[in-house]
Amino acid sequence: MKAAIFHEFGPPDVLRYEDVPDPVPGPGELVVKVHAVTVNRVLDCRVREGHPSQARRKVKPPHVLGVDPTGVVAALGEGVDGPKVGARVACISQLPTGGMLGLQCWGGDAEYVKVPVSIVTEIPDNLDFAEAGGVMRHGPMAHYLLFDLAKLQPGEDVLIMGAAGGLGSTGIQICKAHGARVIATAGSDERVQVGMELGADAGVNYNKADLTEAVMAFTDGKGVEVVFENISNPQTWPAALASMAHKGRMVTAGAHGGGTVALDCQILYHRNLHIMGGTGNTKANVIDTLLLAEAGRLRSRVEKILPLSDAAEGHRIIESGIPLGKIVLDPTLG
Repeated sequence: MKAAIFHEFGPPDVLRYEDVPDPVPGPGELVVKVHAVTVNRVLDCRVREGHPSQARRKVKPPHVLGVDPTGVVAALGEGVDGPKVGARVACISQLPTGGMLGLQCWGGDAEYVKVPVSIVTEIPDNLDFAEAGGVMRHGPMAHYLLFDLAKLQPGEDVLIMGAAGGLGSTGIQICKAHGARVIATAGSDERVQVGMELGADAGVNYNKADLTEAVMAFTDGKGVEVVFENISNPQTWPAALASMAHKGRMVTAGAHGGGTVALDCQILYHRNLHIMGGTGNTKANVIDTLLLAEAGRLRSRVEKILPLSDAAEGHRIIESGIPLGKIVLDPTLG
């Protein structure tokens, strides 16, 4: 089979479209014919370049990336009684061993991928493979952050940072489906508009307006109960913290904006705030994501679909800026 593989860390051009051995499923495993896999800034681009922040993942070339493939079940290993061959499925990145597909083992940037049956879930017919990849990449984690950690309640006000990003746009839709009020914020009018189109009640371009003042005006001076933070930008973090209500909760699962931020501890303790970081998801989060997607209430914007042979171009697009939708590789296109 063909795969996008790199034999050493470096720029996008280290990715090669080459023949690699076909995967053979072992006990408890199945093989998926990949129809779509997304390109992610941290889990793909920074891993491929050998960024120091990714050293803990212990990825060793030669390696095939791809944390969220979707496709059709092609073969079953011993002891696997479902999903059946031909089923449309998504692969959740978390492995039973605690690692991630595409990091601690070869991933979905290939025509076929071998995965444990425990990380495979069937996808609704109303989601095409490209969109399903985005929905299942971010939906379960967003549910985990908002409900398992933040304990979001209907009617609460939520500030969504990075409103047009994959996790931010997913968070907006989930919050609205749960009856929360949403303030979408981003660094450009175009990206704020994406959040508004997804149902946000208000939008703020933090490069044009004072974020804290805008939030306080919208909430009549109370502040938001929940901040959904996935940027960790040293310029926006303090404003988000200052936007929180008494006993507010901030959840965060991202650091592409820098990762090291100032923390005003006077605000932290005087307002009795809670700041929680987390990754991963539960089976309940996956089920909740699928139910919302099947009902048409959770979608993922796809910016561009490229053949797998153009994997390097997909990485270049991500590294040149932050697109308004997912960049997707489709191995069935060549």
